[in-house]
Amino acid sequence: MPIELSPAQLSVLNDTREAADPAEFQILLDQAKPEMDRVVREVMESGQAISTTITELRDLYLTVSAHEAPLAAVNYGAPRRTLFRDSIRLVTTADLWLGEGARTGAYRVRSAEEVVQASRPWRARLKAFGAQAFAFEPDIADQFADVNSTGTLDEEKRDLKTLNDLVKQHAGRLATVGMKPAFVSEGRALLDESSGRDLLGVLGLRSQEEAIFLRNRIVTYATLLAGEARAAGINGCFDDLDARRRFEAASFRNALRRLRPKRRRAGTAEVEAPPAAGPGEAAGPAKDATPS
Repeated sequence: MPIELSPAQLSVLNDTREAADPAEFQILLDQAKPEMDRVVREVMESGQAISTTITELRDLYLTVSAHEAPLAAVNYGAPRRTLFRDSIRLVTTADLWLGEGARTGAYRVRSAEEVVQASRPWRARLKAFGAQAFAFEPDIADQFADVNSTGTLDEEKRDLKTLNDLVKQHAGRLATVGMKPAFVSEGRALLDESSGRDLLGVLGLRSQEEAIFLRNRIVTYATLLAGEARAAGINGCFDDLDARRRFEAASFRNALRRLRPKRRRAGTAEVEAPPAAGPGEAAGPAKDATPS
């Protein structure tokens, strides 16, 4: 039987939903940045499945929302709840978009070289379609033979937009020589990936490693805010045994672990996994910030 959620649980799911698009994600990130810079002294990685952490964060947020008055009495009011809520939205979004390994995420960052390589088979096939369809109009056929001469992402975006416009303009002629709707869709997808759906351009991320580091920083930030919410709940509901126990049960012991250094091959120096600390981050090691 499907699990039926209460109105309060449905409200929490809606309040902590993922960002609708990269622009909203950037807004949430910009709003969180001052507090993130203040509290995150050491970026950690997830010690368990991030989906598990998200469930734990949402469960705690549900408890926080149910006890707003006693928490407000101990100086944990709407501004802190909003920061906590939006941190869960950031984690939920980062988990969906900035994945790694077999599950690469919906917005996996690709290098410019990877984006260019991905479009080459489509470009070659389009060139063949154009060459036949416009065999007696070489000026038009040559437009379908355009290549990315610089290998840059900017040229790739311009080229793919031009080629997709040509496909749209000459769709009827190209269809007569074998172009299918699936091929048209593939071209649009390549353009989307190289532009609007590429976090490389939207968030200024330069590599997949930076994307994973950002995700780890967001998970660290949300878990730290969860620790604050838990402490405020225990304090504010100290005389309410049932409520206090709910807050005490919200343990995040397994949510984070320190990043392990990566080792190079034998005979070479050891290198640390995370990139250099960004603005507001401590350059050196800090105390373990994992909430108990």
